[in-house]
Amino acid sequence: MPSTMKKPFNYVEIAAVTAAVKRARTGQPAQIGPDPALHSQDAELHWVEAVLRHRLLLRSLNRPVSIRAKDDDTHPLVADGQHFPAVALSIPFADKTLTFLASYDDRRRLVFDLLAPCERCGAPVPTEEINSLEDLGDYLLQARDTLGGSPRLRTSPAHAAGCLARGD
Repeated sequence: MPSTMKKPFNYVEIAAVTAAVKRARTGQPAQIGPDPALHSQDAELHWVEAVLRHRLLLRSLNRPVSIRAKDDDTHPLVADGQHFPAVALSIPFADKTLTFLASYDDRRRLVFDLLAPCERCGAPVPTEEINSLEDLGDYLLQARDTLGGSPRLRTSPAHAAGCLARGD
C-alpha cells in the first residue's frame, strides 16, 4: 500500500477499502439496484442525500452516518447551466469531513464528485468521480489504475482566477 495512505480509517473508509479490494479481486462491483426515486421537488436535497447513501451502501454499515446536504452556489447542477445550484453533501467524522458535489453529467446522470483542494490554486473543486463504495475505496487507496478523475475538475468555477488547472 502506498505510504501516502492515512491510517487508521474510520468505519466508512474501512468499508470502502474492503469493497474496492473485493472488486479488484473478483472484477464484480456490488449490486446496489436502481437509485431511489424523487417523490417531490420540495424534497430534492433529501433525495440527493438518499441517492448518495444508496450508492455508498451506507445503510449496510449498521451504524448511523450523518450527511449534511445544502445547495452549492458555486457549481451549477447541469454543465453550462446557471439557474440551479449543484448540491454539496458532507459526511463529517472526528478527524475530517468527506465532501461531495452532486450534479448532472453530459448524459444527464446524477453523479457525485469528491471535493478536494485544487493542486494548483487550493480551491475546493471536483477532483474524483465517486459513484460507489468501491470508487471511494479506490480513491482512499490511491489505486491509480482505477482512478479516472472528475470531468468537472477543469470546468469548475471554484478555481482561482488564472488557475492553470481550469480549462476554458
